[in-house]
Amino acid sequence: MTISTRSPAAISDEGRHARDRGDPITANPYPADSDAHATWDRGYRMPDEEARVASRKAVHEDMPPEAS
Repeated sequence: MTISTRSPAAISDEGRHARDRGDPITANPYPADSDAHATWDRGYRMPDEEARVASRKAVHEDMPPEAS
């Protein structure tokens, strides 16, 4: 396993920027069995998770008080 000298935050940002550029998730430059690969992948997928959380929050806020 190769250890990256970049910080996890920087690697996550790389993934997010790759997504913003329209790169496919397969553009992950880190070895598949590395922590850096997983961190880059999380950064790439983060907008999806943020959208899911925002959607659940919006639905919950629209519910009448007795339904929550």
